[in-house]
Order: sequence, then C-alpha cells, then structure tokens
Amino acid sequence: MNNGNHPGAHANPPPTQQANAEPLVSRPASTAGVTWRAVLLGAVFVFAISLLSPWAVLMVQGSQLTSNAIPLIAVALLFVVTLILIPAVKAIGQRIFMSREELITVYVMMLVGSVVVTTGFTGSFLSVISGAQYYASPENEWADLFVPYIHEWLGPTDSDAIRLFYEGLPTGAAVPWAAWATPLAAWISFMLVFYFVTLCVGVLLRGQWVENERLIFPLTRLPLEMLEDADQRETLLSWLYRSRVMWLGFAIPVLIQSWNSLRFYHDVFQPIDLHGSVVLLQGMLSLPFRLNFPILGLAYLMSLNVAFSVWFFFLVGMIQQLVLARLGVQVGSGDIWNSGGAPPTLMHQQAGGLFVLTIFVLWTARGHLKRLWKQAARGDSPSNEIMGPRLAIGGLGLGLILMVAWLTYTGMSLHISILLVLGALIVYIGLSRIVCEAGLPGAQTPMVPQAFITRGFGVEMLGLRNMTALGLSTVWIGETAANMMNAVMHSLKLTSTQERISRLMPLAIFLAIGIGLAGSIWVTMRMAYEFGGINLHSWYYDGAPRWPFNYMATVVNMPDTNFGERMGFTAWGGAVMALLLFLRQRFIWWPLHPLGFPIANTYTIVSYGWFSIFLAWLFKATILRYGGVHLYRVLLPFFLGLVLGEFCTAVAWVFIDGYTGVQGNMIFNF
Repeated sequence: MNNGNHPGAHANPPPTQQANAEPLVSRPASTAGVTWRAVLLGAVFVFAISLLSPWAVLMVQGSQLTSNAIPLIAVALLFVVTLILIPAVKAIGQRIFMSREELITVYVMMLVGSVVVTTGFTGSFLSVISGAQYYASPENEWADLFVPYIHEWLGPTDSDAIRLFYEGLPTGAAVPWAAWATPLAAWISFMLVFYFVTLCVGVLLRGQWVENERLIFPLTRLPLEMLEDADQRETLLSWLYRSRVMWLGFAIPVLIQSWNSLRFYHDVFQPIDLHGSVVLLQGMLSLPFRLNFPILGLAYLMSLNVAFSVWFFFLVGMIQQLVLARLGVQVGSGDIWNSGGAPPTLMHQQAGGLFVLTIFVLWTARGHLKRLWKQAARGDSPSNEIMGPRLAIGGLGLGLILMVAWLTYTGMSLHISILLVLGALIVYIGLSRIVCEAGLPGAQTPMVPQAFITRGFGVEMLGLRNMTALGLSTVWIGETAANMMNAVMHSLKLTSTQERISRLMPLAIFLAIGIGLAGSIWVTMRMAYEFGGINLHSWYYDGAPRWPFNYMATVVNMPDTNFGERMGFTAWGGAVMALLLFLRQRFIWWPLHPLGFPIANTYTIVSYGWFSIFLAWLFKATILRYGGVHLYRVLLPFFLGLVLGEFCTAVAWVFIDGYTGVQGNMIFNF
C-alpha cells in the first residue's frame, strides 16, 4: 500500500501491464536481457561515453557527464533511444529492435561504464600517479619526502614522459606509451579486482535491500519509466512521454539553463541566478542556497522523513558550527579527504555516524547473509541472482586478499593495507545505502579511511613509505561522489525487474568496465600529450595531483597531537547515530531518519542540495496533505521532467560549446 512516503505507481498503468500485450521481439530464455545485440549496443554506447566524457570535462570544461550515481549522458542516450529510435522502428512496422529487458542491460552497461571515466577514475588517475614527480621542487621537498618511495608499479619513472604529459609533445612526436605500460597494467589490475569485490558485495546485499527491506531506489525510477512500453507494439511512446505534465517540467530547465548558457555568447543574455546565500544572525551565519532542478525532481521521490532529515540536520550542523566557533572549540586543521562542507568537528561526527550506520546495515542483513553462506556450502545457486553465492563469497574473500597483497607489495605495511581496505568497504557500503534509499545522485562520504590512519598512527609510526602509498590511494578512494558500489547496487535493482536473471550479466558489466577504462585512458592520454595537461582542466592537472602530497607534507612538518579529541567527536557522532537508529526502530512516529545525519553537512548537500531537498519536501508534504496520493501521482511526471530536462540540456550544451569553442559553461554538477 502506498502511504505517500515512497513514489507510487503512475495514475494510468502502462500497457506493459496488460496480460495480452505482445512483445516486439522474442529472445532465448537462457539469456533473458543479455543478448548479443544488447551487449553490442551497450558496448558502443560505453565506448562513446569513454571518449566524450573526458573531452567534455577536460577540454570543454562543461557539465560533468558521468560525475554522479545517475550519469547525465547515460540518461540522455536512453532518452534518444526511447523517444526517437524505438518509436521510429515501431512506426515502420519492424520487429527488429530490443525488448525492455535488453534495454535494461544496455543501461546497466552505461551505468557501470560511466563510473570509471573522468570524475570516477581516469580523470585524476594519470595525474595523481605522476604529480609528485612533476611538481617536486626544492621548496616543497617532495623529491626527498615522497618520490623515492613511489614503487615502480605506481607511477612512470621516465621524467621526460612525465614532463611532456603536463606540457605537451613537440610537433610530430608520439605518445610515449612504453613509459606508462607498467603503472597502467598494475593499476588496472588492481581496479578490476576492486570492482569485482564491489560486485560480490553487491550480490550479497541485493536480496536484503531489494527483497527483504524493499528499498525504493529512487534513481532507478526515471530510466524504468522511460523504458515502459518499449517492447509493446501497440504503443509508440512510454506513458511518460505522453504526459503533458512531464513536458512542462522538462521545459523549465531547458529554457532557463539555455538562457543562462547564451550569456557565454552575448552580453544581452543576463543570467537568471539560481544560487546565492542568506546572511543571518547579524552576519554570523550564512546559508548558501541553490535551485537545483534535478535534485528537486529526485527529492520528490524520497520518503518525506528522509528529505526532512537531510535539511533538518543541515540546519542543525550550521548552528552547531556557529556555536563551536563562538566557543573556540576546534580539533586542528581539516583533512584533504574531508568533504568540503564543514569543519573537522562536524566531519568527524558524521564519519562516526556513517560507521555506525554501516555496522547496523550489515547487522540487519545477518540473517540473509547466513542463508547465503549455507547455500554456498551446499552448492545451491538461486535463480534470482546474477552470481551464485559460492562465487560471490569466494570472490569477495579472494579479492580482498589480492587487494591487500597488492597494496603491501607496492609499499604499504600489512596492517595499514588491511585497515585501508576494510575502511573502504565501510565507506562504500554506507554511502551506497544512503544513495539507494534516499536517491541523492551526488552524495559524498564525510571522511575516508586515509584521514583516520594518517592522524591516528602519526608520522613516526607510519613512515614516509606508508604516507606516500596513502597519498597515491587517492586514485581509488578519494572523491566518492561517484563510485562503483552505487552503480552495482542500482544495476542489480534494475536487473531484478527483468523476467529472468542472466548469469551472463557479470560478463556484460566487466566488458563495459574494460571498454570504459581503455577508451577514457586512451583519449585522456592523447589530449594531455597533445595540448599539455596544464592547459586542460586545472583541477585534474593542478589540484588533484598536488593535494595528497601537500597534505602529507603538512602532516610531516606539523604533526597533529589531538587525535584523541578528533576521535571524541567521532564517537559522539556514532552515539548520535545509534540513538537515531534505536528511535527509528522503536517508535514508528519518530520523524528523523538516520540517513540524513552522516551527509547533511557534506559539500554536495551544503552547496548543491539542501535547499532543493527542502523545497521538494515542502511541495510533497503539501501535495499529500491537500491533494492526497492521487495528486502526488498526477504531478510525478512534472518532477521527473525536471530531471530529464536538465540532464538533456546539460549534454546538449556540452556539444554546442565544444563546437563553438566556449569553455566553462557548467549547467549541472553533482
């Protein structure tokens, strides 16, 4: 029963629910949606994404097409397929296009393939593993502190190849691929193992989250609605595209963002400001706000208590920040891996909350995990999983061992490697749970394990070799706005809607990952050597390679002795989360959802999300109170249109700006 706290079905059920609906195509039962043509189309799309996303971010410096858990370009490509290609095939009476389940496979491949390009991995990967060597100078002393401890697997050793990567090749010179061969092979091997571990974790948690707890996965709602009626001969367009309300929502971001984009072409187009700040308490408190159309649309799908909790804890955090500043309470400088939305006191609190949330999530799944363990022992293989429990459990164990062994071999101490890998799992599981339940596309973790390890052990116990390796680990656990765990969990949710689950899906997923890695690394290297990395996006070739080692050098030169105070705030945050979880489980009327606490003052919420989440909560609460569930369903296409309209506009203007040579027009971020 829909109580209004989660998105209900649309008012007019699509024809796909009719018993006599005839599919356009037939497919082998053994492969379900994973057919050769679905995999081929998915591979083509992923390859296109792997080339376009680095170009859009590094060259055009426009909207980040693959920066979040629902990639803009994947949605835009699905939009073209479902609005133009499928209706065209139906209109001419052909029966050669793909079924809905095959299109889900295509979208899943785009989803996981998008994670590894630009902001997900390759954007900062090549610069981070070479930045210490290039930016080393007598002033920063990196040549003595870090460069000698960079294992030959971890970065190129040819100084000329590194210099030309940042400054550009002479005319007619070739890209020195040989200088990068060893680090590329080593890092790609590690990342593939890490992604397989993530897939295994996802398979082990899918049944608990999808079937037992029935999380709503708001980020899957838009693509699923776009795919409705895809394989029904009688209907050219999905119900979503037939909705005038959707097109009204679609038009708003198209018109406003296009007007704002035109300011890059002529001064007559004065921008419509969608962001600013409000100064309160006689200048002591400033509240930033941004009208973010996709966040507004997606937050409409949130449970009311989740949306309320996010903006409520944001305000509480801002007030707490003011009070602590007035009292002079601080725990030292921030860590580079902190999300940039709040001071270290709040970040440690939220990190403690995220840790307790992850432990709670795993504890509540213990019954499900125990059943999977027994099935693995018996050799059972449930038909509702893309991977058998024996392979998932064995793959998880072996993958973790390989990751620890790789990290240890390349410079980390064994105990540091174990702590880093376990900490990474905690962060990714906790963050993924928040994204899957709340539907925030750009949620970030407040802190990552490197910060705790660096501060906790200190310089003397860690040594420069461990600190260098921890700095380089930014490659795979640094910016967590987009990560593979989110893509895997949403992919598994999408495959759960297919009639049959195919055991070929992991092969399709890793084909997409391989293509994404190969294409994005190739085009990124080509652009860097052709134009010079320092002439491309400044963050990826100046900020990203500097920040880990600037931070490590600061820790070396000014050791922090207040780790106990930091852990005090972490413990306090964990206690608050435990209390919130208890109240949530004990009292059905309790209004605060624990998911809001760990992320409320992270950068993406403070700068991009909280105000739009507040508006969505206000709209939804008012609609349900005075119009009921029926009005909520009637207006649902409008909010989906806000998301779809801005995503398509952002992608379109990347191509327009790229063609005309305009840089810096970022319509959507996070």
